[in-house]
Amino acid sequence: MCTALTLKTKDGYNLFGRNMDLSYSFNQAVTLVPRNYEYRDRVTSNMKKTKYAIIGMASVIDDYPAFADAMNEKGLGCAGLNFPGYSYLEDKEVPGKNNLAPYDLIIWILSNFETVDDVLKEIGNIELVAVPINEKTPLPTLHWIVADANGKSIVIEKTKESLKIHENPIGVMTNSPTFDWHLTNLNEYMKTTPIQPEPVKWGEKELRPLGVGLGTNGLPGGCSGVDRFVRIAYLKSTLSETEDLNTGISQFFHMLNNVAMPRGAVKADDLDDITLYTSCMCQQKGIYYYSTYNNNGISAVDMNKEDLDAKEIKRFEYLDKLHITYQN
Repeated sequence: MCTALTLKTKDGYNLFGRNMDLSYSFNQAVTLVPRNYEYRDRVTSNMKKTKYAIIGMASVIDDYPAFADAMNEKGLGCAGLNFPGYSYLEDKEVPGKNNLAPYDLIIWILSNFETVDDVLKEIGNIELVAVPINEKTPLPTLHWIVADANGKSIVIEKTKESLKIHENPIGVMTNSPTFDWHLTNLNEYMKTTPIQPEPVKWGEKELRPLGVGLGTNGLPGGCSGVDRFVRIAYLKSTLSETEDLNTGISQFFHMLNNVAMPRGAVKADDLDDITLYTSCMCQQKGIYYYSTYNNNGISAVDMNKEDLDAKEIKRFEYLDKLHITYQN
């Protein structure tokens, strides 16, 4: 599952983040990878260095930061979302290509580039190969959204046909099917509107809306990737900018709450699929905000308050216990 979102504020800030919908914890925590950090390429086994510092939600496996979503110090963000039934990886390296394991794509993008345009210059030479982190960690089925501090966004999808790069004019993403299918499907909801319809005459009778919200009649309410894509795209279309950063952060979490999964709504292998956490990154300030299923208050880590030239990865406590502010 999962839903990704971008949002711009009127005072010039860009926000990027996602819902992580999952039935289990993956030892996640906000993780800071400094500049010049060495990590092993999972395909070639060569050691690589990060050019830029990176902050995001990750698990650390065999000293390797496996990011689910993150941004770098230049404000470029990337997140991997589940892409079942369509994701495809090459069985072996492709000659003449920069072969990467799927786990390596986020760290490769964020450690090397500043903008989406920079990524576009190099992404055509990439091939994704079925190499896991280790024998205990299964290969993911992912596609990726990339967004920069200028508000430009793309979607990267590796299917059996090819590696495809889609421009993302609406700045949202969910899961399967492919991104171009989701864009076409939005045509079915062209008349969806936040505006209340006017009363109409039907013979001698006047028909009036039964309460507010009739303009959204027909908007899908399920938890599938298709339904969530339509809902988050609708919400994005009705509010493209917010007044200021704090208002934007609040609105960002409210929008993703509209497509979040409460316990009991969806079962995966007899386990509850829940919105494990929601992230929101301010791409200009380098601040990673998040809430969790058990703690719906907002926690934050500012990468620029840390030593970005440190020698080691830094992990921050995952704050997953409900905090209540008592007023008396």
